[in-house]
Amino acid sequence: MRKYIVCFVSILIIQSTHSQVNPTLVNIPHEVFVNGGSDDFDKILFQDESLAEKVKVLHTYNELGHDLTVQTNSFEQYWARYKSQWSFIQFKEGATPLLLFSGLKNNLDEREYVEIFSLEAERNNRLLFGEVGNLLAYKRHPFTNEIILFVHKYPCCKSASHNIYRIRQLNDKLHFTDRFFVGRDIGDMVGPFFPKEVKDNGKYSFLKERTELRWSPAVVTKNAFEEWTESNLIIHYNEGAMYKVLHDQGEWYFVIFFNGIAEEQSMMLNYTNFGNKGVYGWIKK
Repeated sequence: MRKYIVCFVSILIIQSTHSQVNPTLVNIPHEVFVNGGSDDFDKILFQDESLAEKVKVLHTYNELGHDLTVQTNSFEQYWARYKSQWSFIQFKEGATPLLLFSGLKNNLDEREYVEIFSLEAERNNRLLFGEVGNLLAYKRHPFTNEIILFVHKYPCCKSASHNIYRIRQLNDKLHFTDRFFVGRDIGDMVGPFFPKEVKDNGKYSFLKERTELRWSPAVVTKNAFEEWTESNLIIHYNEGAMYKVLHDQGEWYFVIFFNGIAEEQSMMLNYTNFGNKGVYGWIKK
């Protein structure tokens, strides 16, 4: 009996070690991060009678990192659980629709995922995009009418990092870029992290001096992020850095920076990964 108890406890320890739990700030207003975006996804996602057979190909060749794999379950069992999370998306008129999965995929992972597959790609290379997160919004290109899809990657556990992915289909391949902000909504991190509304007029500004970027509109020097950092400073940006002002709030601007990050240590990000990546935050006027 002791052997079984030890084994059972070991399994629990292994499961808890690999569990991804307590996602934070999961739902954000798409109007803040996607200028002119929409979130009525029923207008761009669709299902038909061929959907199951196409997903079955991925299941049969064990190309899905989901529960109920071909090694343990039949496709009928898999489909009964995951059918509602699959759909087609056609980014460009005349292009072959791609397979899109959105939602929870593993029992030990409380985070959602967005995954896009193409059956026209080579076996084991059919996953074109796969990230933690949920569908945030979409836009249509004003000249080509193609779909531009936005995905919100949110954190879990003790992380506070968010990414907004922008996905387009160009020359039969998916291309994506991302922007970054930080925040948590369980009370251990001072906010607000973004305003209720923004106004993107398309104008760019350039810093006249080295400037602090903070994650909330205040200078916080104590208990900004419990058990992590006392200050709400994200990092500095250098003179000449390019940015947009998205919201005017008293003594503060909510902005997005595009370049000019300072090469310095930060508790919130590694500057080497943000040379030309958009970063949202607040700067003092």
